Amino acid sequence: MRKNICMLGCVMLGALAACSTESAFKLADPALAAAADAAVITGSEAPSAQIQRQFARELQILNDNNMKQETITNEEGVLRYCQGVYNEDQPGKPAILVFLHGIGERGSENLANIRLAVPDIVKQIKAAKQKVVLLAPQCPGDQLWATRHRGGAEAKLAEKPRQALGMVPILIQKKIREFDTDPDRVYITGLSLGGYGTWELMERYGTGLFAAGITCSGGGDPAQTGKMKDLPIWIFHGEADQTLPVMLSRRMYTALKEAGSDDVFYWEYPDCPHDCWTRTYQNPEVWKWLFSQKRGVKSGIRPEQDEVVKVTQEEFDSAGR
Repeated sequence: MRKNICMLGCVMLGALAACSTESAFKLADPALAAAADAAVITGSEAPSAQIQRQFARELQILNDNNMKQETITNEEGVLRYCQGVYNEDQPGKPAILVFLHGIGERGSENLANIRLAVPDIVKQIKAAKQKVVLLAPQCPGDQLWATRHRGGAEAKLAEKPRQALGMVPILIQKKIREFDTDPDRVYITGLSLGGYGTWELMERYGTGLFAAGITCSGGGDPAQTGKMKDLPIWIFHGEADQTLPVMLSRRMYTALKEAGSDDVFYWEYPDCPHDCWTRTYQNPEVWKWLFSQKRGVKSGIRPEQDEVVKVTQEEFDSAGR
């Protein structure tokens, strides 16, 4: 039986008490709006025969899930992404859901980015009968989503995001206008490296852009939790993760609780390795919770947590090394 593990009453770094509570960027930020105006969206060219052979399964996923390939370009560079629009017959404005892939799906063919998780996500969107614009951007092979990875000295948030991640909010702004989506229902999720990217976007924008976020097997900067304390976040990690240690998620949960968050939840899967996202994205309750979130409106859906694990100061500190 899966245990849903949370952490309460944890010892925190003294520095966290001084976290900035300054509000994050607003959706109508002039710089972001101007960047979106300047960016250009184009359709991708048909993949070559070699790419079609190499990525036959991904092309099948693309077709089966009614997705199309596009690019967004500005003076900083190009961001490739796959896009799907679902349940258009449902009432109201659509929501936007952004999915960030892991390290093994980086590239430039705009197909590997939908290899993992996307089929499960689309299935759950359809089952939930939610009108959603799904965006799955691809990180170039020579970049990472986040300005840090695996902790250590790079665990601190850099002043500026990497080029690919920096274009994601511009893409979101562009799609809000293109599809006349609900700006109060923008969701972000990602796995592994994409979990890091999800944390970084939430750290930079908080409720200024997002309604809620889901992270799988990632890590962030605990010193930024003051900017996210009002953002509903659900964290997932496998206890037996040998790729990215579970303490990375534990300390983010701890930091958010100590920052005053009442809408952060943590599920830790016992004996689960790095792939905690499959069972997470296949769980209808996860999506019921996510799609119930709206900026400025308190959701009545709260995941259950049934076990308390305390994190010592030593464990908290060691997760950043």
